[in-house]
Amino acid sequence: MVFTWIFCLDIGVMEYSELQVTSNFSFLRGASHAHELVEKAEAYGYNKIAITDRNTLAGIVRAHAACRKKNVRLIPACRLDLLDGPSLLAYPTDREAYGRLSALLTLGNLRAEKGSCHISRSDVYEHSKGLIFTVVMPNVLNRRFEYEPGFISAIAQYKEALDGQLYLAATRSYLGNDDKLIFRTKQLSNFYGIPVVATNDVHYHDPYRRELQDVLTCVR
Repeated sequence: MVFTWIFCLDIGVMEYSELQVTSNFSFLRGASHAHELVEKAEAYGYNKIAITDRNTLAGIVRAHAACRKKNVRLIPACRLDLLDGPSLLAYPTDREAYGRLSALLTLGNLRAEKGSCHISRSDVYEHSKGLIFTVVMPNVLNRRFEYEPGFISAIAQYKEALDGQLYLAATRSYLGNDDKLIFRTKQLSNFYGIPVVATNDVHYHDPYRRELQDVLTCVR
């Protein structure tokens, strides 16, 4: 399987940059501050990092400030958790697209109580110009070791609406079924002609934060 490690965001062809990072601005999920994640990215030799908090761009403000002090460039982004479809990582490619992503999040926040954001697939399609999307893949398969039919149907609809802007994330969950998951992701990629990118779904910057992340998960 050939991974498209990095796509068209002005990033070197053979570089790896982390495209799925959750900071503490994702309530009860991320266990590290944005500046800590940026510092670790620099320590690993990354030139760029994307902060993808859930239904918010709040984390990128402090990440941007940290990047200005480090030899790391920020990829503005967020994770869109939808009411009627698989989650999408959204990356604006220019200022206008960033504005559309901001407007989309504002729309979702106005529809819901504080702490929630109600966004549908149709909302994403209406605001999609200039955005690149990566589908967050499930970390479980059904009894036939396949993705659920409903998920596959959603991928087909995403492909139809977002063709040329869409990627699939290949992420190791370390639950014992990673080989099967990546194999099924490869099948979907080949069938629908959707490229694959590798992500790590980062939630903390250092192993010692694992305990805190576990506590946050239990509280949630």
